[in-house]
Amino acid sequence: MFRLVAAILTLLVLAPAASAHASTVTPPPPEHRADPSLTTYVHRLGPYTIGSYETLLKSAVPKPPPVAGAIVAMDARLVDKAGHVIPQQVTMLHHLVFTNGGPDGKRGDPMCPQKSTRERFWGTSEELRPMTLPPGYGYPTDPADQWHAFVMVMHHRAGDRQFYVEYRMTVDTRPVIPVKPYWLSIVPCSPDPQWTVPGSGTKTQTRDRTFTIPAAGRIVAAGGHLHGGAQAIELSQPRCKDRTLVRNQPAYAPAGDPLYKVRPLLHEPDPKNISWWQSATGWPIKRGEQLKVTAAYDNMSPHTRVMGIEHVYVAPPLDPKAANGCASGPTDAQRLGAEFTAARMTPPTVTLTLARLDRNGIARATTKGTGTQRTVHGDFASVFVRDFTYGPQQLTVPRGATVRWHFADAQSHDVTLANGPEGFASPWLKAGDKYSHTFEKPGTYLLQCSLHSAQMSQVVKVTRARPRPRDEDPLRR
Repeated sequence: MFRLVAAILTLLVLAPAASAHASTVTPPPPEHRADPSLTTYVHRLGPYTIGSYETLLKSAVPKPPPVAGAIVAMDARLVDKAGHVIPQQVTMLHHLVFTNGGPDGKRGDPMCPQKSTRERFWGTSEELRPMTLPPGYGYPTDPADQWHAFVMVMHHRAGDRQFYVEYRMTVDTRPVIPVKPYWLSIVPCSPDPQWTVPGSGTKTQTRDRTFTIPAAGRIVAAGGHLHGGAQAIELSQPRCKDRTLVRNQPAYAPAGDPLYKVRPLLHEPDPKNISWWQSATGWPIKRGEQLKVTAAYDNMSPHTRVMGIEHVYVAPPLDPKAANGCASGPTDAQRLGAEFTAARMTPPTVTLTLARLDRNGIARATTKGTGTQRTVHGDFASVFVRDFTYGPQQLTVPRGATVRWHFADAQSHDVTLANGPEGFASPWLKAGDKYSHTFEKPGTYLLQCSLHSAQMSQVVKVTRARPRPRDEDPLRR
């Protein structure tokens, strides 16, 4: 796992050049909520080609705006060659992270001082929430800045698809108040900052992390990123009785949305939108202020590979003394929510199956296992992951047994629950890596590789019997 983390972090610093097309110039789109006299620069990354039911991971070198100034709004989407937006139910932008190393390429991320990660200044995902800043504020930009990006895209159809990542930046060349971005991830400084909600039968599971902000200032904008099953993400101030400063509320697509009609459904859909908070006055914070990020997820059923990230933008302080107390919040705060009708504000129940390709290369939903079988009566079993296959593909073990997956492919894979009694998921792993899980709950576990859902699946059946004392697997060590 360390090798994979190091490799992707290196890509974000020294990524090989990917196509970044010359910019076009337009007025600000409505989503940017910007002064109509400003200019929006539209750039593209690509073209990329994604295969049948594939998850594509790419590093890229985006171009910053061609003028010096400040970015006051930014968004991204997938488009075809003609510029038509590609629907999410066809090909989905799952994650997109932009970093800025500055003109010398050495500007580090303040939340990851021990790593080579450059300043993460904006990102988006299935929520497609634009970055917008209050009037008079902006993120400083220079044509000499060295940007990099990490792109994760999912294709929900058979056949290849060509696409571009189009990103739009509205720039103000007049003097504005600069903002400093802080990327507060509950699983910090990781290219795959995920964890799993097991589905223990309780209403909510929360997970939090506290961060130290190195400079005084005012929080003038904040947005969040969550996955399917999320209830909310909050930014709070422990010094002031842990009061909530910002609550970002996810909004899920209505039941009839095409996102929920994808068959087979390869992963639980994320929120279609998440609220954004902004204020020209802002919340004052001290140098060294601790801020806590808390993500809340439904825990009635499993939710695998979830995230909790808060994007916080801090402007310089107006009055250094204002942060000493715990004054009430800014009266000019805006909460920008979903802009589609019939949004669901609580996570819907989603039932996932496995996917398996038929002879024509079309993925079909299934809950049945296929291929090699093995039954282990002891307390340990080994599975080998090679050539895009779990071996054995069907495994029966007693309750309390530990299963270890040995990864042999140069290509990254993982093992992730699609459906079953209790959720778990491994990191992305490669040749030489191992991952173990102990099955404590009897039942049938439908497992898949989240990166190759239609190509790789496994069914593990856990019996109610206790394992025999003798270990039947010689590969335990």
